[in-house]
Amino acid sequence: MAYTVFASPLHLTPQQLEMPVQQDNLGHGTNSYRRLYTRPLSSWQLENPGKQELLDPTLGFIEYVQGDTPFWFDGAGFGEVTDPALIWIGDGATTDIRLPHRYVFIASMVVYYNNQLFTDWTPLGGDGVTCDAIRTLTPFTLNYHVTAKYRRRIKCVVRVEDKVTRRRMFRSQTLNSETIHSLTVSLDEVAT
Repeated sequence: MAYTVFASPLHLTPQQLEMPVQQDNLGHGTNSYRRLYTRPLSSWQLENPGKQELLDPTLGFIEYVQGDTPFWFDGAGFGEVTDPALIWIGDGATTDIRLPHRYVFIASMVVYYNNQLFTDWTPLGGDGVTCDAIRTLTPFTLNYHVTAKYRRRIKCVVRVEDKVTRRRMFRSQTLNSETIHSLTVSLDEVAT
């Protein structure tokens, strides 16, 4: 089960990508690099300003999920591929293509083959609303590029090592209701 929370972050650090590789030493000192993850994983740090009574529900949610319960995050603008990005280079044989991200909204996906709109694909994986791969009836021509743009949702957990921080940013001398607080939390995308 996953949960959803709505917040309006003031500050969002740039999306950080985790794409580790494992090095294997081969003969004569040559290195062979292999991916440790099937897909890259991202992380974010969000700073949410607001009145205390508006931040309390978000803080309550963060305290409930802590670091072991996944929830959905829209990526705060980073969960969308707005310009067609490379998803495959044709090899003349493959018809099932794994997307660079999971939980891609099927309705938002637009695929291009050799810079032309391509509609002969069906979604694979997911729940009927999202997918993580596509299938074509015929393989793509050798060395032709397949690109796509889409929106996705991101499954995250709270990074407890960075400690959730709640602080007062501004304090009114006359009205306590004008006091502005801030809630800072770091999120890590999960692979499962």
